[in-house]
Formats: sequence, structure tokens, C-alpha cells
Amino acid sequence: MKTLILLHGWGADGSVWQKQASVFRERLQVETPTIPAWDPDWLAAYLPQFSLPDCLLVGWSLGGMLLLETLARQPAAVGGLVLVGVAPVFCAQPDHPWGQPPVVVRAMRRGLQKNPGKVLRDFAGQCLSPGEETWQREVAGLFAANNGAHLADGLDYLLHRDLRPLLPHLKASCTIIQGDQDGIVEPEQARFLHDRLPGSNLRLLPAAGHLPFWTQAGRFIDMVAEMMGR
Repeated sequence: MKTLILLHGWGADGSVWQKQASVFRERLQVETPTIPAWDPDWLAAYLPQFSLPDCLLVGWSLGGMLLLETLARQPAAVGGLVLVGVAPVFCAQPDHPWGQPPVVVRAMRRGLQKNPGKVLRDFAGQCLSPGEETWQREVAGLFAANNGAHLADGLDYLLHRDLRPLLPHLKASCTIIQGDQDGIVEPEQARFLHDRLPGSNLRLLPAAGHLPFWTQAGRFIDMVAEMMGR
């Protein structure tokens, strides 16, 4: 592997990966783009500048959904794929009981019009597991996106995208990393992906919430280093 590409999730930007970037930049090229649009066309245009067979692609949450959708719609040979806290469909469906109630996501979208800072602070708190409260202040600083339209577009993606039909088209070898106390994306979502992606590897992190790459950074870095070594 020569390149590590890390894609952030909703409400954050590329700096959310600063712990991983500071370690891996000593040995390889690390890219942490700030996603300008929650659109697979953007990612499909961004990725070809790299030699994908030499890349490990890591996507967290909404960034991971975007990555999964892009690679399923336009299959490409990649060195490796890591999905962190990723849901095949974010909102609960009649045939898919896991996921956030759509009414909750719609309420967040309405809240953006009045007080986007509060919506982001509340979301940051929900990203932590019951045992991770000491990270509250530090984690709040990771969610500082101030583009209301971009935030609303991300919530629209989460409300309406269902990636389940695309899963059979994903050809990349995949590792799924999931906090077993994640209150944003339930662990059952990770198990659903694992069961439907042949050859995938599921790594559950005990006591971790939706930010395992931050609250359990050392362990997460070790996992990524292992995959880079492969």
C-alpha cells in the first residue's frame, strides 16, 4: 500500500482524522479530503487521480456510505476498503428495523434552520458510548461544520439512501470496524453488511461508540496498520 485515503462523516471535515494522519504520514501518502458534496459523482471524480490498487480507502459513517455507493456503482480494483460505523440504510425501514427513526433525522434537519450549533453538539454527544463521557469536550470540537446547506444535504442523503440493493455489486475486499456501543449506527447494521459482503471481516470494538478512531485511536491505528501491511 502506498496511499491511505480517509473520508469523514456528517458534520465533520478532514481534520477528524488528525490522529491517524499524524502517524501514517511518516511512512506513506495520506489524504483526508473535506467532502464538498454528498454525491457519489464527486467521489467518482476524485478517486481516479490515485492508483487505487495501491490504496486503502477508509470511510466513516456518511463518508463510508458514500464510498460504498461509489465503489458499488463503479466497481474498481482497490487495495483495501474499511467501513467504520457504516449503515447500509441509515433510517429504519419496515423490512429493516435497525437504524434511526426518520422523524429524528427530520427533526435534526429542522433544527439546522434555528440553531445548527446545538444540532452538532447534540450529535457529538450521541456519538459517544456511555463509558466515553470524558471525551465530550474534545469530541465537540470535531463537529464544527458551518455550512447549513451542506449539513442539510447530508441529512437528506441519510434520510433517503438505501444501499442494500447495491451490496452484491461491491467487489472490494472489505473490513468493517464497529463500536459495539454505537448509538448512531447500531452494531446490527455492521452484522448486516458482514453477512452480505462475502469475504468481509467484522471487527467489533468493545465499549466504543460512533467514534472508535478517536476514542480508541491506538487500537484503530493498529488495525489500519495491519491492513496496510497486507
